Amino acid sequence: MSVTIEKVTQLVELRAAVIRAAKNSVTAINDLLMSHTPIEVLAHIKFCEIGFHPSDDRRLNLIEQVNQTFTYLVSFAAVEEILHRHPNSLPILLNLGTSAGSDLESKAEGVVAEVFAAVKRDNNRKLVKDVAKVASAEIVEVEICYRYVFFYSPEEKCTPFRLDDRFPTVEIVPLSKLQVWGDLQSM
Repeated sequence: MSVTIEKVTQLVELRAAVIRAAKNSVTAINDLLMSHTPIEVLAHIKFCEIGFHPSDDRRLNLIEQVNQTFTYLVSFAAVEEILHRHPNSLPILLNLGTSAGSDLESKAEGVVAEVFAAVKRDNNRKLVKDVAKVASAEIVEVEICYRYVFFYSPEEKCTPFRLDDRFPTVEIVPLSKLQVWGDLQSM
């Protein structure tokens, strides 16, 4: 799914949809726990669509929902960080899920970014792969001036850095739990 963010209030609406889907899934998990054996619960989590898509009104495998939920939340936090760094970058094209292209693009400011959430930043070489992708990214008709990889990993220090001399134009920005989760618990 691709969304063009034209105003910050859209992020509030998108986060609210993610939270609604999470609440629906937790209700489904509670129902499973009350009526199934432990192995049946795990089987449902693995093989059935007991989850809810974070932005569409449809059922989804719970494992996929977990992955998409945190990628979406990191994406929203990355948009906010881009707006903090580049206030004139709206509109921002946000490619969520399996959409083609860079995860975030601003033609107004020449910004391109990839995002991810992981237990550790080095899992599956995701950081290296995303840095390489951003380093080679192009936006048609626009010179890219700013290249980022935003990510959330629970144990990561929130200090921006660069990977190494191979990719000097890509800034890597670890996001904090507060940036990614915000005040979601109250929603």
